[in-house]
Amino acid sequence: MNTRFLALELKRAVRNGRYLIFTVVVPAVMLVLFVNLYGGGEGTFPNGLPVATSLMMNMALFGVMAGPLTIGARIAVERGLGWQRQLRLTPLSGSGYLMAKGALAMLVGLPGILLVCVVGVVEGVRMDAPHWAGVLATLWLGAIPFVLLGIVIGLVATPDGMQAITGLASMLFGLLGGIWIPADVAPDWLATVMKILPTYWVKQLTQAPFVSGVDVKTALLVIVAWVAVLSLIAVRRYRTQS
Repeated sequence: MNTRFLALELKRAVRNGRYLIFTVVVPAVMLVLFVNLYGGGEGTFPNGLPVATSLMMNMALFGVMAGPLTIGARIAVERGLGWQRQLRLTPLSGSGYLMAKGALAMLVGLPGILLVCVVGVVEGVRMDAPHWAGVLATLWLGAIPFVLLGIVIGLVATPDGMQAITGLASMLFGLLGGIWIPADVAPDWLATVMKILPTYWVKQLTQAPFVSGVDVKTALLVIVAWVAVLSLIAVRRYRTQS
């Protein structure tokens, strides 16, 4: 992977005010709003997880989705401007380009997770150090399928349609993935759909140290399947554009 190219891309990303607002600030603000809607987050959900802790995980996961999708939008814009064609004339390989975009998406997702966790502490979330480390690592690594989804969308969508597509993807993966509606209260058909999406299983892995009954093996299998399929699609799509 070309580190100079990655550093340049990272500078471009952090200068984007839209990125800072929608992927870093909005999830933290939504956490504060939801905690207050639940009466300060002092209660517990039916699975035994404190309300404030569960909401913090949900909003961090929302940020994990939003950050990588913004990188997908940048890929679509670069395609529209012909920037990808120019890069093909440089020593930067196709795999290097995709890996740099993936690494960039992982990096831009991290500030949102950290800010939401800081706000969570302010709102009363309490965990010991190993649990904090586990939650942060699971959320960050859980971004991988959404990173690949953003890359695929960026390689397929037009620049004009990218904003609508990423917005729809965030809404669907959030709504159908269990961020906005807990699986415990969802209708049977919706609960079935939830278990197909990586959002649901990343959330399950995040909660695994705190609640019983989490099927870790199935969670890992579903997430790995999404990663494998999206990786193949991204590579094939990039090659066909050569």
